[in-house]
Amino acid sequence: MKSIRHLIAATALIGLGACSTTLQTSSGADYLSRYDASHEIANGAPTDVDDDVRRIAAIEPNLIFPARIGLARIENGSLTALPADEARIWQDLLEGMGDEYGEFVPVSPLIASMVSEPAAPGMNRAAAVIANVRRGAARQHLDYVVTYEVGTSRREKSNALALADLTIIGMFVLPSRSVEVEATASALMLDVRTGYPYATLTTHADKSGVSRAISQRSTSLGYADTAKARAVAKLAQEFGGAMEGLEDRAAAMAAAG
Repeated sequence: MKSIRHLIAATALIGLGACSTTLQTSSGADYLSRYDASHEIANGAPTDVDDDVRRIAAIEPNLIFPARIGLARIENGSLTALPADEARIWQDLLEGMGDEYGEFVPVSPLIASMVSEPAAPGMNRAAAVIANVRRGAARQHLDYVVTYEVGTSRREKSNALALADLTIIGMFVLPSRSVEVEATASALMLDVRTGYPYATLTTHADKSGVSRAISQRSTSLGYADTAKARAVAKLAQEFGGAMEGLEDRAAAMAAAG
């Protein structure tokens, strides 16, 4: 695999926060083989939860590379196109990874809208969004889809120069506001056909500084954009490592038959 050290070096310089990555390739059949139904007998009859557990767990991993892998971005609860800065981050990563994993394809919001369905009564919004991402990915004949979302929180407060806000010139000149922005980027890699979750990833990044009172809002929004880009850069780095881990697991499963 081609090196992705240039991306790792770039993200290391910007002081990104902690991250978390979890991989899953466990067998549903193996899991259910250890299912002990003795409690059902003791309670007299199976419950709906017992049936749900068996149904939900009855799923197998099917990792085969190369593959067609989709990349979907969620913002404000909807599938969106990738912004230019985030698209460059992913492009840098994917170019470094080479073609051994297959082809990476953005999930088109337009194509997804052609096959999307409104949330069923009682269905939460997050589940409906993921379902529609899978529908769009299926229309594009993708094997796996990586769906990611970025959120931010902002903290703004007066600093020691806040007294200048009482003057007209001071509001335009002195940095009387302290601004802190934290961004969280989370991703989920699913099998489009079965919904099997192969990887979950979460990263954090922040940006802080000072602002004049008159430009506090624009400064805060600018910091949010910077923090988002940093979080996505870290997420892309983590995804590269996750794919290496999944590739090793796919090879082991293939060797084991």
